[in-house]
Amino acid sequence: MALIELKGIKKVFRQGELQVEVLKGIDLTIERGEFVAVMGPSGSGKSTLMYIMGCLDRPTEGKYYLNGIDVFSLKDDELSKLRAKFIGFVFQSFYLIPYLNVLDNVLVPVDYLPKEEKKKRFKEKSPEEKAKELLKRLGMGERLKFKPAELSGGQKQRVAIARALINSPEVILADEPTGQLDSASGKAVMETFKELHSEGKTVIVVTHDPAVASYADRVIKIKDGKVEE
Repeated sequence: MALIELKGIKKVFRQGELQVEVLKGIDLTIERGEFVAVMGPSGSGKSTLMYIMGCLDRPTEGKYYLNGIDVFSLKDDELSKLRAKFIGFVFQSFYLIPYLNVLDNVLVPVDYLPKEEKKKRFKEKSPEEKAKELLKRLGMGERLKFKPAELSGGQKQRVAIARALINSPEVILADEPTGQLDSASGKAVMETFKELHSEGKTVIVVTHDPAVASYADRVIKIKDGKVEE
């Protein structure tokens, strides 16, 4: 059974009387443990597709199965629990909470796990212990009490990766994760994703950058709302 299966995904945005079809019938399968890059120029629909895969948006038409679950048959609260259980997000703009320190930012997704799932995933270590371990692994162990404003772009993205990993999700979904980073920081972030993939994580990176896509085992090219190749 595929981890992610999309069938006939269409997305139409309405702007007044105007309708803009952004996705035009996407069929896509991603197996557990793959490292996939979704590439396309600006406006191709790749970020809209990522938001749908990440259960952050619903399509106008089509089916989405995540680990065999019919995603769009779920109510919003069920969808939130599924998202917290299966998916870790890394965004171009980091989305760290400015008034929380590094450690507390990493712990935010823990609150969204269902109680039983939380017990299961943090049976051996507390969320705080796991967060500290992740931050240490990512070279941020000395900055637990720092606020986002005190960090560089590369450091913020490493905190965002730790946050994505805290719930032990099956899928890491990254949208232009190197877009605001210098080349050295960007390379370090991609090496981290490669390492996570080697440990069994399914990694999906949305990008327009061929250098970023080169880390993936498979590249899916989107153009004008369709899978081009």
